[in-house]
Amino acid sequence: MGAAFANWLADNRDVYIGNATAVRDFRIQLRGNRSVLLFGIYLFVLIGVAVVIYSASTGMVGGTIVDAQAHLKSFYQVTMGLLGLTVCVVAPGLTATTIVMERQRQSIDLVFSAPVTPKYYLVGKMISSFRYTWMLLVLALPVTAASVVLGGASWSDVLVSYILLSLQGLMLTSFALLMSTVSPKPVGAIIWSYTGAILYNGAAFAGAQAALGILRFGHGAGSEAPFFVVLSPWTVSEAARTYTVIGGHHVANWLIMFVVSLLIAKICLLGAGSILSPSGGKEVVGLRLHGLLYTLVISGLVGWALGPGVLHVGTTRFASIDLSSSGLYGILASWLSAPLFTFLPFIACYGFDRELRYRPNGTCKPLKVLDGTPGGGLPFLLAIMGCLYGGYVFGGWNAVGNVPGYQFWEFAFYTTSFWVMFWSMGRALSAFCSGLKTVRTLLLSAFIFIVVLPFPFIVAVAGVESETSQFNLWDLYVISPLIGHRSDSGVRTMTLGFLMLGLSLLMVGIGDAKTKQKLSGVRNYDEQPYQAA
Repeated sequence: MGAAFANWLADNRDVYIGNATAVRDFRIQLRGNRSVLLFGIYLFVLIGVAVVIYSASTGMVGGTIVDAQAHLKSFYQVTMGLLGLTVCVVAPGLTATTIVMERQRQSIDLVFSAPVTPKYYLVGKMISSFRYTWMLLVLALPVTAASVVLGGASWSDVLVSYILLSLQGLMLTSFALLMSTVSPKPVGAIIWSYTGAILYNGAAFAGAQAALGILRFGHGAGSEAPFFVVLSPWTVSEAARTYTVIGGHHVANWLIMFVVSLLIAKICLLGAGSILSPSGGKEVVGLRLHGLLYTLVISGLVGWALGPGVLHVGTTRFASIDLSSSGLYGILASWLSAPLFTFLPFIACYGFDRELRYRPNGTCKPLKVLDGTPGGGLPFLLAIMGCLYGGYVFGGWNAVGNVPGYQFWEFAFYTTSFWVMFWSMGRALSAFCSGLKTVRTLLLSAFIFIVVLPFPFIVAVAGVESETSQFNLWDLYVISPLIGHRSDSGVRTMTLGFLMLGLSLLMVGIGDAKTKQKLSGVRNYDEQPYQAA
């Protein structure tokens, strides 16, 4: 046991310290005068903007000391906002083309012909890109130091803000690295990396503003604020001193951010490693185990946060459950499963134009749940749903002391049937198309046409309100149970669930028959020369 742990430490030391890929990229990045020129332009622009902002904020005459202090604090906040903008622009751009360019030059095959693991290679690429984030932050020290000298901030504020910006840069870097691995062309990798960065910044900024509203209007004690206040790079100056109360202890939000960013970087590295690894192996197993664990923890936290507001009905802790509250709790859990639409094409589809691990090996094989083959797709999907609802119910029970009623489980059954239907659709499409990329695109398009596009059309024709005494277009919409209530919503939810399961069985049957026909044709073709002989 001790020897195995020592070997594990030695392997990880070689991965993170003295990584050959990172050393090579560092020498290439700083070769010549281009890097020095770019760094000089960056520093010149940053100092120039800072001087303009400082002149504008301190140019007023006759203000009080309080006003002067407010202006200096505003100068510091704008400076950190500029650094946040720099991180958001530079981190994805530097990383988005690292892997896809190696693939286009066909040099990545030479890399893996040596005893190099995907983890070693990807961590080296991440270090070489993440190094630039810290170089940009260090170059900005003269400007931020001026804020400290003038009294707009303290050194601890600057240090924590730098840590938060670097962690946000790490998350953007890891996501861009994943996109660079998935995308076949550099343009696509850049577009998807910046799209993800924009979506993340929009959601993080909205959450941070909500958390700062709680802090400013005194709904928390002292500097207590929800954790998501530190997710946005635009609010690091105000979020640096915040904390969250966990188990009666004050835990700095930047420490929570440190853990979260490392977990996100880990899952992105595993995803990229599972794509680069020719046979899947431990990268795929690690990715799926982390996916199950993350689902369990996140759903538990969400269930714990929503439980008191939805399930806690009555005057006692063990009050009886209001059925409508149980239904609402189930709807919220169903929406929590929405990100599955981005991962389902990778779980459900198979193809004959890729490596053996992407080819059909059965419909439902529980023993293959972690190896990434198509036969383990349905067991893994059901395991994801089990972790989601198990963690969600446990979190709600831990918060209020009781469990949801039967209406919650009706929505759980409906949601599971919904995703199983799209899994079976992926199986059927895979049987009739040979290209794996084509099948995944078709499944994602089918989801958009069935779920996303009908919503504005139905709203325009039938109106927003779905509660009517007569049959209307909302009854034909596949996710109608999740967007409106009817007096017989439980019956409709269960009916839709059983209909989707029946349709799933039909599509799986048709797809498997077609796949067997294909495989039989391949075997007959391979056996013809031997039979003739």
